[in-house]
Amino acid sequence: MKLETKVQVAKTSLSVLIYVVVLFLLGVVVLVVCAGLQINPFRETTTSFLLALFTGLIGVAAILVLLNVATNISLIADARIAQLQVEPRPGILKKWVVMFVCAAAALVGLVFIGTYLSKERYLQVVGQQVNEVVKDNRPSFEEIGHLLVAGKPEDFKRIGEIHNYLVTRKPDLSQLTIIYSGKIGDKLVFYREAGDYYYNPESRKDPRTYYTCTPKIDCDYLNKFFAGASVDILRKYTMRNDRFYFYVPVSTSDSRFVLLFERWNSYGKIGS
Repeated sequence: MKLETKVQVAKTSLSVLIYVVVLFLLGVVVLVVCAGLQINPFRETTTSFLLALFTGLIGVAAILVLLNVATNISLIADARIAQLQVEPRPGILKKWVVMFVCAAAALVGLVFIGTYLSKERYLQVVGQQVNEVVKDNRPSFEEIGHLLVAGKPEDFKRIGEIHNYLVTRKPDLSQLTIIYSGKIGDKLVFYREAGDYYYNPESRKDPRTYYTCTPKIDCDYLNKFFAGASVDILRKYTMRNDRFYFYVPVSTSDSRFVLLFERWNSYGKIGS
């Protein structure tokens, strides 16, 4: 093989390895952003593909061996280039750094933009499903209101049955909590019904389960509503766990309660 050919092969192999390392580093940037902020703007198939691609690039040992071999070959090639008095182009390293920084910034921007678009999309989808459930089940809400006033253990069994029925209406809204209020002395407290109440006729246990509100999310909202004020549907989104909350106030002829629909989204809307 001619020396010129060897030089070309060495430089080409080194260039290919550099591209692989750059792709690996860009993948690390995206992985750190997604894992650090617990967000994922990509859909299921795209996520699986990217994980498989990233796993393939993690052949660190193979890359290091190949890079070492390519570097040694490159040294021989550089010596030959020096004999030929061929000088590298000025500013090539700076160009590579600028290109890498731009590509990393673009990927980080894609992650944040994708997360925002995914959130807006899911808020619309979940909001539409919530509206359909509320619109189509008004008689069930009236029954719940009547049962809450009665407050007998067997009434909570019936509330659990209604709860489970509402959940089956929209499988995507797999988590529904009915929040209602009560008082201990002069203090307002909140209770919840999530369809997990087990009715035992011989048990004297209080069928009610306390609901702990979350400051800056729903405490003020619940206090205001159960104090008698008129409130609208509350939409909340937490980026950390990618969870959507819809608080739907329901006022019946007998009582008041809130339907809390929760939707946890593990994938975004980018890709397929």
